[in-house]
Amino acid sequence: MTHAVEGRSVSYQLHIWADDIKVAIMEHDGRDDRWGMSYADTWVTDANSYPLSPALPLARPPGDYRSGVIKRFIEHLLPEGRALDVALAYNGLTKTNVFGLIRALGAETAGVLRFTADAAAPLCAGDPVPREVPLHELNERIDQREHVPLSVWDGKVRMSVAGLQDKLLVYLDSPLTQGGRLFLVGGYRLASTHILKPDTGSVKTPHLAVNEHFCMSLARRLGLPAAEVALLRAPRPVLVVRRFDRDLQSTDGQVRVHRRHIIDACQACDLPLSYKYERNLGSALEVRHIREGMSFERMFGCAELTGNKAFARLTMLRWALFQFLIGNSDAHGKNFSFFMRPGGLLEPAPWYDLVSVLQYNGFDTELAMAYGDVFAHAEVSAFALADFATRCGIDRKLMRREGQRLAKLVTSAAAEQAQSADYRGDEQAFVAGIARFATQQAQRLATLVADAAGIKAEYL
Repeated sequence: MTHAVEGRSVSYQLHIWADDIKVAIMEHDGRDDRWGMSYADTWVTDANSYPLSPALPLARPPGDYRSGVIKRFIEHLLPEGRALDVALAYNGLTKTNVFGLIRALGAETAGVLRFTADAAAPLCAGDPVPREVPLHELNERIDQREHVPLSVWDGKVRMSVAGLQDKLLVYLDSPLTQGGRLFLVGGYRLASTHILKPDTGSVKTPHLAVNEHFCMSLARRLGLPAAEVALLRAPRPVLVVRRFDRDLQSTDGQVRVHRRHIIDACQACDLPLSYKYERNLGSALEVRHIREGMSFERMFGCAELTGNKAFARLTMLRWALFQFLIGNSDAHGKNFSFFMRPGGLLEPAPWYDLVSVLQYNGFDTELAMAYGDVFAHAEVSAFALADFATRCGIDRKLMRREGQRLAKLVTSAAAEQAQSADYRGDEQAFVAGIARFATQQAQRLATLVADAAGIKAEYL
């Protein structure tokens, strides 16, 4: 920390770690909100190292790293919505105090990174004793969450990954089917391995946990790279998502959780949090033409930063088509992530947050990202898909092949998933409705991609 001199503001430091290896030192001047960063020399020379993001390369750029770039990267690591409000209240901070938030919450972020004020490696502090969360207590806490936020346990605010839904990060000591137990952890050796997403219980979004479980499971049935999910009955339904940025390792009988570095598409493109939707200023008539936020075109552009560009584009194409099939109008820029590989190459990560938003009435269902120029699911046409493919550098014959292949698979897989024993009572009718919707969209998609392939290039 640099102390104030003659009224000057104070500059604070945080140390950034990947496991016990120091990655960088970050500085912040609170008065002028200036951010600085320097990678550790040992990290830069390590053959397995990688930058925090493409916008923060290992080689220091002329004029140094821009303050805004560093701040934008950090903002994407923080929770949103109520989880953010709770963290602010418990730590006596404001929303503008991004540095204070990452200092308070940075011990357990998405991916590999950990932030400490202490220059000593995190392992030196030792691991706290894991705190078991019995199912009856979890159920009570879900019931009480309007009064005691789910992110607060034992009077302490727990980090929550980005997103608006209530979530709890836990360590699962064995599979649920084998009686696995849930623990709150936060040390060097043990990190969270799963994300709990309790059903909202809202009449506006009935069976939300089941909705996501169905869509995620359907993607896996189709051979698509979705994260592993399960339904936990506490007895309230809770979606359990296996974290793909965590790997379990066992050495000499000791289990350790290995963290993996990931970034979302907004971080990859150096876009602020408010740009996760393509219409970053909203859809009001006077601003709807402004489309500076995340778009399919921007997202597909990230393929240039990958080691296998053709594979990355194909993965993104399948992701875009699957969102159409399930009616997920809220598929935005933070819902697609990449692993960061040594040297800085990106690699598409498994999919998450797959929900059929169109099952619910009373919501703005404008598409987060347009197919061509179309922001309404019902208005997507063959021309819109042809335009989408052209902008994203996708061969329209490839889109036809993939669209028709997925459509054929969904026709049987959706009905099979709806018959799963995972669903009970009213949930069965609800998922049957999603299955019918997906089947209808499959028939529609098969026709649209066929027609899109036949549109003359000069018309686009």
